[in-house]
Amino acid sequence: MKKEILRKLFHLMELPVLLVYALFRHYWSEKPAILALTAMFLVLMEMEYIRLEVKPKLPSHLNIFREREKNNVTGSIFFIAATIITFAVFDYTIAILALMLTVFGDLASALIGIKFGKHKIFHKKSFEGFLGGLAMNLIVGFLILPSYPAIFICMALVASIVELMTGKLDDNLTVPLFAGFTGQIIAYTLGAQLNVFPVTLQWIFGFLTF
Repeated sequence: MKKEILRKLFHLMELPVLLVYALFRHYWSEKPAILALTAMFLVLMEMEYIRLEVKPKLPSHLNIFREREKNNVTGSIFFIAATIITFAVFDYTIAILALMLTVFGDLASALIGIKFGKHKIFHKKSFEGFLGGLAMNLIVGFLILPSYPAIFICMALVASIVELMTGKLDDNLTVPLFAGFTGQIIAYTLGAQLNVFPVTLQWIFGFLTF
């Protein structure tokens, strides 16, 4: 249990990835920002190559990999890949929300499921964990897109359902892509103007003027 909790808390390290993109996008433009993410992706790929091919002995406190990850790439690779795709394809705010749902929804779902999960419903995931993840996704969606409840509610639902249903695939890839695609389609349908950065995210990245 401690190992799984540490794994999920380690997901918070994915937030600096979004910060790097925001910095590059603000001070240069979207293309250099995507290039910076690609550089990070390549560095992680090299690290994974060393781990999987060279197989160095890791300290026990760093060995937090799941059984299926011991001989395969970790979720961080999929998250960076999904980050590049979402920022390249979706509106900036939709992409940010999709990725935030991936980080915080999965974290809440896992921690609540581990602590309170008693009713297993799919892939050994619990109903309690699903509800906890959904609640967190709705909170994150409200903070980022308060003016468009139709968008953030649908994205939160899709993110939670996809996270629940994902088994052999990696939810670091499936959740942001499905949630982002859903939000983008609804935004197009509603004619939502999302090119103005939400005030709530300006608070988070307070040193930037978007």
